[in-house]
This record gives sequence, C-alpha cells and structure tokens, in this order.
Amino acid sequence: MSKIIFVIGHGKSKNGGYDPGASYDDYDEFKIAREIGKYAQEHYNTHFNEHCDLMNYNGDLYLQDRINKLQTDEYDFVAEFHLNAGGGTGTECFYYHGSENCKKYAVAISDEISKTFGITNRGAKVKLNSKGQDYFGIIRSTKPTAVLIETMFIDSQDLELIKTEAGQQKCGIAIAKAVAKARGLTEQDSQVEISEEVLPQQTSTQGEYNMAKIYKNGSTPETVYADTACTKVIGSLDKYEECKSLQKVNGVYLVLYKVNGT
Repeated sequence: MSKIIFVIGHGKSKNGGYDPGASYDDYDEFKIAREIGKYAQEHYNTHFNEHCDLMNYNGDLYLQDRINKLQTDEYDFVAEFHLNAGGGTGTECFYYHGSENCKKYAVAISDEISKTFGITNRGAKVKLNSKGQDYFGIIRSTKPTAVLIETMFIDSQDLELIKTEAGQQKCGIAIAKAVAKARGLTEQDSQVEISEEVLPQQTSTQGEYNMAKIYKNGSTPETVYADTACTKVIGSLDKYEECKSLQKVNGVYLVLYKVNGT
C-alpha cells in the first residue's frame, strides 16, 4: 500500500538550537504548524484507507535531516506545513515546477483551506532560485512528489483563525481532505466500533433519547466538542476508550461525556 507523509517545517536550526520560523505576538510558526500537521495526520488515518506518517512534530530534525530521510521510495507524496509572514492574508501552496501531478495537490490544498476559512486563495505557485531550481529544499531535493503549504499568515488577521486548537484542527482536517481528494480517495466514517447493546433511556437538558449504544474509540484519540458544529473543544477520548453514544448528528457521534473541573 502507498504511503504519504506530513512534515512540520522549522523546529531545529542548523546549529542545533530552536528555530521557531516566523514569530508574532508570542506565537511561533513551528508550534502552530505542528498542531495543524498532527490534526491532518489524525484525520487522514482515521477517515481514509491509506496511511500517513508525521515527521518532525517534536522539532528534532533540521531541514537537511528531513530531506535526507526522504530519499527513498517509502513515500510517494510529502507535504511540509508552514505559516506565511509579511503582513499579507490568505493561503497558498508551492509545488515542484513542471509537474502537473504535483500542481494537482497544491491546487486542492489551497482551494480547500480558502473555502473552509473564507480567506483569500493565493493559489498554487512555483518559486525558483537564481539557478532556475525550485527554491524550497523540501520540494527541490526530496524524492517523493512534494508541496510546501503556507497555510495562513502569522502576522495578520489570519492569526485569529488559526491560533486556537479548534482553528488548528479545522485547518488540519481541510488539508487532509484536500490531499485525499487529489489522491482519489473517498472519506469513510471513523474507525470505531459501536456495539448493539441497548442501554436505558438517557435524559439530558436537550431532551430524551430512547436508545443508546456503547461507542468504542479506534486507535486514534478523538477530540470532544461541546457542540455539533465542532467549534468548542472540551476534551478528548483516548484510543480504545468506551462511552455511551446516543445518536449520530451530521456525521458526528453524540456521546455522554463527563467534564472534570471547569
């Protein structure tokens, strides 16, 4: 089975120190990008029948280290996650020049992020150096088809959309869906188990439900929200954790979830 990989940009500098990438108002590009990448990988592995790896989440690989690990046929697609800077707004995605296959991914990703957040679509782009080669090392020097995603700008109003956990997850899911679309994959339900055990009637402040079933999470932790629009994060289900499931609303499982503390 083919495999893909999501890579987090920055994290470690050439001399071994910390490279935050662009920084603005106490927010670092690396720290935001790594969470987007994490959520993208989780959604891809949960909802599509293909495996995605994640590289450099801990920021322990310098750019050349990342490039060196991507010189084999282990993967056929790589996307590196970044945030833009310079006071602009919107999303864009860079791809290997002259490759229509690579351009297909870049177009899908920039389109999906733009549509999801209602921001400017700066489009699929090529950037070359003075030698006429691709400017970005992750695109120029790796073996798999590669793109570099400038998700949004860290130093503009875009930051408000992406500085929260909910925004980062939303962006990650958009990227996962775009990559899958470019690869011709169809989204599936989460890889979870629902038993047929009927439980007593459940009552909540929102009304009564006549039947509940046992929900068993899959191998990927799932975020729990306070609303079916999935905007307010209140916790998570650990891998293989069980809880009571009341019904499914707009593709989202409605579960009984106990919130500790506040």
